[in-house]
Amino acid sequence: MELAGCTNAVVNPSFESGFLYPWVPSTVNVAKVSNGTSAYDGNYYLDIQTAVGNRGNTISQSLQHLEPRTKYTFSASVQASSPSGFEYCSVYVYMGRNATTGQIASSQLFTFGEWTSVTGTYSPRRSEETLNIIASCDSEDSSVTGNVWIDDVIFSAGHNCGALLN
Repeated sequence: MELAGCTNAVVNPSFESGFLYPWVPSTVNVAKVSNGTSAYDGNYYLDIQTAVGNRGNTISQSLQHLEPRTKYTFSASVQASSPSGFEYCSVYVYMGRNATTGQIASSQLFTFGEWTSVTGTYSPRRSEETLNIIASCDSEDSSVTGNVWIDDVIFSAGHNCGALLN
């Protein structure tokens, strides 16, 4: 996707292909592409199930043709689909294998059923790096799983590109 000199490095950023590819989930059967009026934009969005024990599940994508040491802007629309006994859900975004040194953005979702924007910046070290998005929900009952929806994932170089590509 390109607009006004801004190129989104993410392939299938809004899941409008109707398929998960090239996104890779951390565990089999925890991520599915859904469609309907619930989508933030377009007809499709990603529905990722969180793990038991208040842990998260991850979707990842290898981003290619990045310009090292260039500032990239990240944005995504996320939603905790329903309370289901959760106090809140969280979304963490990081690049590479280390969630601490590669952290791009994070957000805690206390409001359920509303789309929230998660934004951040990152300067890649290599021309190919892996974008990771973790979704988790916190509940007193650690045997419960939740669902977080993700749509319009953008990782682009240039000033204000995320807003232009949305």
